[in-house]
Amino acid sequence: MTIEFKGTLVTRDAVLRVLRQFEKDYPEANDYDHWLDKATYKYAVQFNGRLFPPKYILSEVSGTSTKEFTGGEQTNRVFRALGFEVASK
Repeated sequence: MTIEFKGTLVTRDAVLRVLRQFEKDYPEANDYDHWLDKATYKYAVQFNGRLFPPKYILSEVSGTSTKEFTGGEQTNRVFRALGFEVASK
């Protein structure tokens, strides 16, 4: 599965690699920017019983700075198109 985002092809496999790296880098998901405690983070990608910050993950996958795109539906549609579950945090 592949979808284009900001001129970059994003694959499900690439997302899976970044999710696994996030798990290694942040054994406790909230270690990343205390994102689970912040109201500014409104959504989460759910995978393997964990929550992940969609905008951060998409930034890592696509090589696009988080300052270059919005979160929300622009980001969530990429994950949904690749078969991931996105939920309100």
